[in-house]
Amino acid sequence: MNEKTISKKFIIGDVQLGFVCDSFGAKILAFYKEGKNSLFYAEDDISHSGIPLCFPSFGPLENNHFLWQGKAYEMKQHGFARDNDFELLSQGESSLSLVLRSAQKTKERFPFDFEFKVTYSLVAGELIMDYDFKNLSAEALPLAPGIHPYFAVDDPNEILFSSNAQSVNNNLQNYALIDMAEAECFEPVGEQTYRIHGAPDLHVSGHTQSRNLLNLGSQKIEMTFDSLLFKRYTIWRKDADVNYICFEPANEKNALNANPQMIEPDKSWQTRVILK
Repeated sequence: MNEKTISKKFIIGDVQLGFVCDSFGAKILAFYKEGKNSLFYAEDDISHSGIPLCFPSFGPLENNHFLWQGKAYEMKQHGFARDNDFELLSQGESSLSLVLRSAQKTKERFPFDFEFKVTYSLVAGELIMDYDFKNLSAEALPLAPGIHPYFAVDDPNEILFSSNAQSVNNNLQNYALIDMAEAECFEPVGEQTYRIHGAPDLHVSGHTQSRNLLNLGSQKIEMTFDSLLFKRYTIWRKDADVNYICFEPANEKNALNANPQMIEPDKSWQTRVILK
């Protein structure tokens, strides 16, 4: 568990079942099971490692700006949470809680008061990730977040997943909506099961499976998430031969501007993602 962090390092558990977290971005860098990190980690490619949190927005916004009440706020791809240091709330033998609170720095990009709490727990062989984004402003605020796991793969040609969706938005075709069968990166190998080819940049639309089985060569992952809150299931990798693949509970491109989830004052956006 020698992963290097940008800021404070937290180790929960051990290599048989445990995780390593960086307070910078509340980013999990490693999830260990039976001595092996299930996540991709590279010291020289930290941006493509672990599980970045994409809050308050997933993906790029049009012209890299968040638009609100006639004003434009600069916001880079995947929001700003991953570029901020979270504070420690609590740490136990099997859990860790961190928080990011709004400040002048965040309000320059997102003009709201908020508290974003993350809690990571090890329970019965699972990594449970709880997210709680509370609106402390006097007005409703928009959210369109995503979770961006980089899963480790030992054979980039043996990645299989299942989906009950019928269509995808293809980022390589100007976000065109196409049938799953037309996606060149997906090879059907069974009922609602596909093998990954090439370098997909696809946002699966209409994916309603909460429990998702991923066959990643010698590794098998089960990921559970709420498809009502994450309206896209994004599948991405930079190149065809990299040793990672991203299966991401996410939202559609530019959703923070065009189709956000609105959180009323003093209310929270809460969800749970589970890996095992």
